[in-house]
Amino acid sequence: MATFSVITPVLNGARFIGAAIDSVTAQSNTDWEMIVVDGASTDDTAKIVADKSSGDKRIRLLSEPDQGMYDALLKGVDAAQGEWICWLNSDDLYTPWAFSSLAAAAQKDSPQWVSGYPACWDEHGGLRYVRPLGAYSQKKIAAGWHHQNLLGNLQQESIFFRRSLFEKLEAEQRERIRAMRLAGDFLLWRFFAEHAPLMVIPTVLGGFRRHQENMSAQQHEAYMAEVLSTDPFTLPAPLSRVTGYAYRLLAARAAIRLSAEADKSF
Repeated sequence: MATFSVITPVLNGARFIGAAIDSVTAQSNTDWEMIVVDGASTDDTAKIVADKSSGDKRIRLLSEPDQGMYDALLKGVDAAQGEWICWLNSDDLYTPWAFSSLAAAAQKDSPQWVSGYPACWDEHGGLRYVRPLGAYSQKKIAAGWHHQNLLGNLQQESIFFRRSLFEKLEAEQRERIRAMRLAGDFLLWRFFAEHAPLMVIPTVLGGFRRHQENMSAQQHEAYMAEVLSTDPFTLPAPLSRVTGYAYRLLAARAAIRLSAEADKSF
């Protein structure tokens, strides 16, 4: 049984899926499995995954029509065997030390879910930025403060969670996530925060890849519309901007403290 289960929902992701898989096979901690849940792609996605898995049996391909990204995610989680579950979209990347860093932190502090510092890659795989956010309020996550109109989104590519935490979701909560098209992650984090705080590791574990296909204003608007359908906490625009800025300052100070504490541990 693997320690880490990586779930990758994908539909027609041939352009980047190979690099996503390579970021998993490059892990310094080799105790993992990767489950690619393909929604019956019509491009070369399945072929690329099959080629990768032929040389590494830790990679599995589930290919069948689904009801969307979150239906695929839930299928992958149900098939996973690892103690820790993570979710990597087909165009995103992990750092080579991600699993090793998490394993060390989990042994020391026994967290239920963990994030690193949010990061962004460009379409060529170059690191564009790292956001030093070192603290998240459990109550504010649960109440829905972490969206792009207030405190900012939690970065899905940087988050790992224990299977035991996911199993606390009720059937109705799973179905609400399954029904989402874009913002199921926002709902999932709120549900997790009902049970446990989010721990931060002072390093980059993974990151979002920004490219032309995922940068449209319409997509951002559609995501926010789904967020608002979950009745999150909101503030008027001017106050929201000030609150978000204040949060980022406090979270950056927390990141400095975390980094200093990590430096002392050597």
